[in-house]
Amino acid sequence: MPPLDPTTAPDWLPYALFAAAVIAAAAAVAAAIGVWLVAARTRSLDGRAAALDRVEAIAGDVKRLADDRGDLDLRRVEHVLIELRDAQVRLEDALLRHAEATRGALVRGAETSALAVPAPGALGESAVNRLIALGYERVQLVTRSEKLAELGAKDGEILVEARRDGVLHKGRVLVRAGRIANVEMHPAYSIFP
Repeated sequence: MPPLDPTTAPDWLPYALFAAAVIAAAAAVAAAIGVWLVAARTRSLDGRAAALDRVEAIAGDVKRLADDRGDLDLRRVEHVLIELRDAQVRLEDALLRHAEATRGALVRGAETSALAVPAPGALGESAVNRLIALGYERVQLVTRSEKLAELGAKDGEILVEARRDGVLHKGRVLVRAGRIANVEMHPAYSIFP
């Protein structure tokens, strides 16, 4: 092979230089696009990081609120809610009795009517309904119907047996002036030490 003369260039050299220049320009454009994409992505991540700063502030506010309400006794709140529910049931019973008495008085032609005392059968039914509302099932009245008739206008108690979650409970429904005042139920196994 003869040595190459440095003064004469091969015919393909200008094409090779042109191709190298095109490749270098394409690489520079690709690099510029890559830098632009990285910059855009960084701006996007900065926006998301700012949103996370707000989440941290919210978490701090929630923790502060939880600390402020730490003295709230949930058992006490539960008992207050139970008392409110029982009072609402008693109010509803009184309103129903009054509505029935008023309707009966209007049918008879009377203008006004006092708060009616429930019938003896209605007192037993009210006791059963109250226990069912408290979550008991298979409610049985132990007190005889003659005793229920006496309780229509005075104080006393109705002995009952019922089941809750499969456990036998025995207790009493306290009656004051012919109306249910309280319910006391205890599981049958509580008598063992």
